[in-house]
Amino acid sequence: MSRSVLALDIGGTHVTAAQVSPAGVLRDTVVRHAVDSGWSADRLLDAWAGAARAAAGTTPCARVACAIPGPFDYPGGIAHYEGKLAALAGHDVTAGLRARWPASPLATVPLTYVNDAVAFALGEAAAGHGQGARRVIGITLGTGFGSGFIADGQPVTGGPDVPPGGEVRLLPVRGGVADDHLSGPGLRRAHVASGGDALDAREIAARAAQGDARARQVFHDFGHDLGTVLAPWAERFGPDVIVFGGQIARAWPLFAPALANVLPTMTLARSTLLDDANLLGAAAAARAIPGPAEAVTARSATPP
Repeated sequence: MSRSVLALDIGGTHVTAAQVSPAGVLRDTVVRHAVDSGWSADRLLDAWAGAARAAAGTTPCARVACAIPGPFDYPGGIAHYEGKLAALAGHDVTAGLRARWPASPLATVPLTYVNDAVAFALGEAAAGHGQGARRVIGITLGTGFGSGFIADGQPVTGGPDVPPGGEVRLLPVRGGVADDHLSGPGLRRAHVASGGDALDAREIAARAAQGDARARQVFHDFGHDLGTVLAPWAERFGPDVIVFGGQIARAWPLFAPALANVLPTMTLARSTLLDDANLLGAAAAARAIPGPAEAVTARSATPP
């Protein structure tokens, strides 16, 4: 059987699937579909399963590895979403995907899950800006706000050097939690609060790039708040580099200066791997799991 892993990067706006060999992502297998986090459970699962089938083709694979956002029961494959992807709350994602693969090569291979931000950080540590570094923090900025803390190639989810669970999304900022502010929905709310239209992050970035003062201020505040949230944990963890990915990271020039002002001693980088980081990290986490048991978590889901 092929040593490749079929990796899925699942988010609130897209699903990307590809075969990943030990040498990297197989470019001719990459499939990307747009999704809407407000879709029904069936429609979301149809999109995820369809992307996986298209990327797999007729090639046998060793595992299916999903990088998927929380809150999610990674060992059990059960979704616990409330806002984004809320239609899947309580759903057995493993059963839902398998029901859509009855006659494909994916029908019987092990299916594993890892937090998408942890997958991103693992991918960056292995093949991106964190390659060769001992300690890496990966931050994802998109529909939600995610993080992965990597030390010597392994995720760190407990201990005094990282926030609870290794997650930054519930850290306090502006009287709320980071996930509500440092995300696409957060940018939309900030733009509205400043007197602007209810635009998505990409539209606000386009206006900022054209010199719109309100949009530029929104991104400046975003960078400042991002640095403020990360600063105490970056000091404790002592990363060689902090790498930023996700769709909002595409607007890096708009918020990086304010971010760097708050984190002047840190090495900061925007991912150049982008979606590939999540695919590589999901595959790496899956390969680290011994045995063929289905719906088991990558080691990153269990505190050391």
